[in-house]
Amino acid sequence: MAKKKLSRRIIALIVCLSIIGAILLTCLGLQIAFTVADGIKCWRPDYEKLSEAEMRQLIENEDYDGLYKQTGLTEIGIKRALEKGENGIERILQIQDDFFEEHKVENDFFAPFVCTDYIEKQVTNIYLEDGDILVTSSTHLSGWRMGHAGLVTNASFSQVLQANAIGSSSSMGKVEDFTTRVNFMILSPKKADKDTKEKVAKSAAKNLLGKTYDPTAGVFSRKKKCNKTQCAHIVWYAYKEYAGIDIDGNGGPIVTPQNIANSPEMELVQVFGFDINKLWR
Repeated sequence: MAKKKLSRRIIALIVCLSIIGAILLTCLGLQIAFTVADGIKCWRPDYEKLSEAEMRQLIENEDYDGLYKQTGLTEIGIKRALEKGENGIERILQIQDDFFEEHKVENDFFAPFVCTDYIEKQVTNIYLEDGDILVTSSTHLSGWRMGHAGLVTNASFSQVLQANAIGSSSSMGKVEDFTTRVNFMILSPKKADKDTKEKVAKSAAKNLLGKTYDPTAGVFSRKKKCNKTQCAHIVWYAYKEYAGIDIDGNGGPIVTPQNIANSPEMELVQVFGFDINKLWR
């Protein structure tokens, strides 16, 4: 009997040590993946920054490719600025300065193996429209850069609808929630004119506040419902529900910020901190 009891204790000890070992190995793997993903840098050009006179010449010549390489602004973004006259040109030049500046990346840990990467300042963004979409890859869980997304609901007051984290509900944030991060893109749906975008923004602001955050929205809850949601899902849902436009790049059950960034339904307005040739691919 004594030998049997001893044998059971040894087996129990082996099982216990095996479980502890598996947990430690899992944590080690998560930490290694986290460290690799945490090596992100704020991309900046490795070519010459043009002078103000040269930039004004590009604008006069409508050289949108040249302006994109100098600012991360597409033709859409440049034209938004030029509608503001000289103030718009000054905004373009400010964006160019931030685009070429070397930025220091700072980490904000808010859960085990979860971190958001910021830079030391708020950079300049182009003029926004209601219904614009912001995405960033700045947030990562271990080795997965899940990123973040938001919907501009009131461009005049820089208001952005966001679903942020477990334990919270969707709420209004600010554009600064994105323009202080290591990277961001401003996007606009190709099939949505200004009136449609404004309709989506207004409807989202009215109906989509206070929705419970759920990172599995679309898996354990219906994708076409918004009782529970997450950052990319609520943006996708707004355009699908109020404009009939599907901005999910792969059509899977879970919408991610990267899915939206790579959707053929989207067009780029401004990019910062991402490689301008690769974007978020």
